Amino acid sequence: MEWKPEQKKAVARLALCGGLAAVLYRGAVKLPALEEYRPWLEAHRLEAGAAAAAALFGLSLLLFPLSEGEGAQEEPDDCQGYSPVA
Repeated sequence: MEWKPEQKKAVARLALCGGLAAVLYRGAVKLPALEEYRPWLEAHRLEAGAAAAAALFGLSLLLFPLSEGEGAQEEPDDCQGYSPVA
C-alpha cells in the first residue's frame, strides 16, 4: 500500500505533535503551578498525552492547513472508454 503525499504529511504532523505532547507532559509534571493536578496527571499519563497531541494537531491544522490542491493528482478512472451495458 502506497501512501499519498497528503497522508504522509498528516502522519508526520501527527507524530510531531505526539512527540511535542510527550515533552510538554514531562514539563507539566514538574511545574509547581500544576501541583494540585499532579496526581491526576501521573495516574492518566496516556489520556493527558493523547489530549495534548490532539489539541496540538488541531491547532496545527488551523494554523497550517493541509493543502489538497497542491500536487494533488486525479485518481485514474478505470472505466474510462467503456460504456455501460443495458
